[in-house]
Amino acid sequence: MCPDRRISEHGRRDLLAATAGAATLGISGCLGSNAGNREDGRTSLSERTLRYGGVMALSGGLGSVGTPIADAVELPGKQLDASGIEADVEWRIEDSGTTARGGIDAMRTLVDAGYPAVAGPLGSDVTLQAVQQASIPGEVVNCSPASTTPTLSILNDRGFSFRTAPDDSLQAVVAAELAADEHDASSVATLHIAGDYGRQLSGAFATSFNGEVQRQVPFSDEYEEPLATALSDDPDLLFVVGYPADGVEIFGHYYDGYAGDETVFTTDGMMDSSLPQQVGEPMTNVYGTAPSSNGPGYDAFAEHYASEYGEDPSIFTANGYDAAAVFLLANAAAGENDGGKIRGRMRRVASEGGTEVTPDSLTEGVCRAAAGDPVEYRGASSEVTFDDNGDVSGIDYEYFRYEADGIDVIEEVSPEVGA
Repeated sequence: MCPDRRISEHGRRDLLAATAGAATLGISGCLGSNAGNREDGRTSLSERTLRYGGVMALSGGLGSVGTPIADAVELPGKQLDASGIEADVEWRIEDSGTTARGGIDAMRTLVDAGYPAVAGPLGSDVTLQAVQQASIPGEVVNCSPASTTPTLSILNDRGFSFRTAPDDSLQAVVAAELAADEHDASSVATLHIAGDYGRQLSGAFATSFNGEVQRQVPFSDEYEEPLATALSDDPDLLFVVGYPADGVEIFGHYYDGYAGDETVFTTDGMMDSSLPQQVGEPMTNVYGTAPSSNGPGYDAFAEHYASEYGEDPSIFTANGYDAAAVFLLANAAAGENDGGKIRGRMRRVASEGGTEVTPDSLTEGVCRAAAGDPVEYRGASSEVTFDDNGDVSGIDYEYFRYEADGIDVIEEVSPEVGA
């Protein structure tokens, strides 16, 4: 989709191609919740505009995976548009370029434009900078679908920061156990992108690995020398942390002159099914781990996503959908586009005890939330139950292998395996 469309504002009148089933669900849901003229002081949906934004990586190191995630963030807004819901729905996507400066600027643009909640950014280092310098001071709620650094859990965020992606501590344990048990590795080296994401995940993997950790090597704009350094003592396994654009460079050099008998392991940030085609090698000695999407609403989300975009969901798309869906429910429950009030409803609309809401019944859920009824959102990526730090739990991990034509998921690994 063209960048010009991405950075424009969307309202319900922009999209009029509704399906009859969705329209029926939306209208009946709102009528059922008596969301017309109200006597309890709550603003009726017919007088409201539900607004949310997104800071996505449409270019840069995460550009290949960022665009599908942005599509998923837009999808809840499109569903409400198509349903005939009484409220106007408006969203806006800004490109971070997968840089901290770009993320800060994009977040400030949305904060200044009055968007009370923003999905994103993508990339842990981008998110850390953007939320501390823009969204938290602006009292805007953010919810990242793909930032996994443990540092996000300990920010002084005044309750404005959430995420639908898990932190990397557990992924590191799972990956370290797979390296030893499935690949008989007794020695490892790590090659990681400079910054918080790479440093934290590399360090957690090294701490979790029951064997020799030869070295941990960072990289930034240059790849060949760090790769040679990481492989200099012939490790059994090379653990690589980075983004797809990094993977093209790293594996290009690797297969051009450094490949040996070692196994290579990657993580979620580099999970891109097009990587073998871009590298020009089958990459069959490269394995990895990534959070899986196992929420009760996943099948419904996947059907909506495929119908809208003509392709299957990919990594972190379900997390992007969930972030936007929770925003819309919390916004409806809050009754106004106010970051502080939406912050106070984020956990409430996802906690147990209300009417269950899934991607199939999002419109009805928004109507019920607007009427003051308790709702319980059951997500696509997980149950989306936020703890005190704004984190989610209950995530399994995909153990995968690259093939010449994409990615083969070997199995799903429960977190308890590596705990």
